[in-house]
Amino acid sequence: MDTYAIPIVNGVLPRPDGGVLQGVFLDSFFANMLVKTGVGNDIFLFPLSSDDKSPYPVGVLVRIEDMWVDKVPQGSDATALFARVIGRERYKARKFSLSNEGLFALDIEKIDIYELRSLGYPIICGAGWHPTGGYTTFGSNRKDIEITIYGFELETGKDVAIVGYLGSEIEPEKAHTVEHAIIRSLKNYAMCTPKTLRECMEKETEELKWSVEIGIAKKLPEVFGVTKSGFCGNPLTQMASYYLSEEFQNQIESGEDILNSLSKARKKTVSRLTKDMDISSRKGLRQLQALKKGMFHDDTPEELKVLKRVIMKFPANPWN
Repeated sequence: MDTYAIPIVNGVLPRPDGGVLQGVFLDSFFANMLVKTGVGNDIFLFPLSSDDKSPYPVGVLVRIEDMWVDKVPQGSDATALFARVIGRERYKARKFSLSNEGLFALDIEKIDIYELRSLGYPIICGAGWHPTGGYTTFGSNRKDIEITIYGFELETGKDVAIVGYLGSEIEPEKAHTVEHAIIRSLKNYAMCTPKTLRECMEKETEELKWSVEIGIAKKLPEVFGVTKSGFCGNPLTQMASYYLSEEFQNQIESGEDILNSLSKARKKTVSRLTKDMDISSRKGLRQLQALKKGMFHDDTPEELKVLKRVIMKFPANPWN
């Protein structure tokens, strides 16, 4: 089966089993596709990765419940097409085809997430909810790992969460990376699979290294631990926040103006952190040392079989 298809950024897809979602379509190309499809008919919504703008072929087939033209919010006089859709089922497109008439998903086929999980291919579904953060806790021996990903339901705004009791499936140094990578995968693809998890772990690690490099080189400790998926809480970032506040207050009390106080506080904070954590000033080496010593992250790639076991520790979605 072929159908019109519309890409959605940030993994905002309705629940496949009857979830309702309403949106505004500012782009005339996609708005025209909705009009051509018509109320009561189906259209395929699929994720567009915010990392590289690439399409992800697994989405949700939805039925258009209503369409109307109205003013765009925030007081503008411009108008746009609004639509309300209801999720039907998860589908996967074999490929996409673009023409002057529209964007098409070709040979779409229904997929059953629960069946895939039962067959040993674990998936966490992000349709119908949006992850906003997470945290990782450890048992007394740091081998008993629990990861919580929290967010809200798109249709109602209700708080939801998924919890994975990982035990000792992964090393403690990788737990935070897994936490952030799951969030990133759900935001990018409205789904987390072993492959997307490994890909997002690699990107998270590279961005953490970048945050350290920029933070030390440019004397900006406040960027430590900042990635596209959010802020990574760890000893380095916590100490950076504490030291920066302390040094800034000291500079203000000594009579410096605000700008000079902030500049000096940043330099002193970076100096204290690298000294206290014995982090090298050499480019490249300081990235790895800060990642491992300060952030407790491990940058070695993880095997897919391990990531499969990790994902299976989580429910398929917040409602199961």
